[in-house]
Amino acid sequence: MPSRISGLQHGVMRRGAAAVAAVGLALAGAAVVGAAPARAAGPVCEGTKVDTLAFETGYTYLYYSSATGRNCAYTVPKSGSGTTQLMFVGLTRASDNVGSYDSGDFKYYAGPVYLDARGTCVQFNGQVGSWAGNSGWGHCGARG
Repeated sequence: MPSRISGLQHGVMRRGAAAVAAVGLALAGAAVVGAAPARAAGPVCEGTKVDTLAFETGYTYLYYSSATGRNCAYTVPKSGSGTTQLMFVGLTRASDNVGSYDSGDFKYYAGPVYLDARGTCVQFNGQVGSWAGNSGWGHCGARG
């Protein structure tokens, strides 16, 4: 269900994103000249798309690879692709509440994030700007 992020949460996330960006810029100085440019959103996860979470400002896609047993998720904006904006993607495993997350100011998408979730349920969520969505628990693997 879509929700607005409070000003305090947004401020905390923005400060965290700024710190991540600063580290990224420092590391970029060590990058090899002629590195490939960032690509536009497309299927960035391995496996088969199993669900789409739509919210006010974006979409979060969930994939599953039967070959690896891993789920994968990423978030894209509904509009403004190519323009830097705050984005988030999260993927959490029900059995132990372990998650994988990516957030920051991105041009095309947040993620991908990966999580082995064989035999348990997952929830995935996303955010673009101040709107977010959460899938709730589902996509429960075969229990064995």
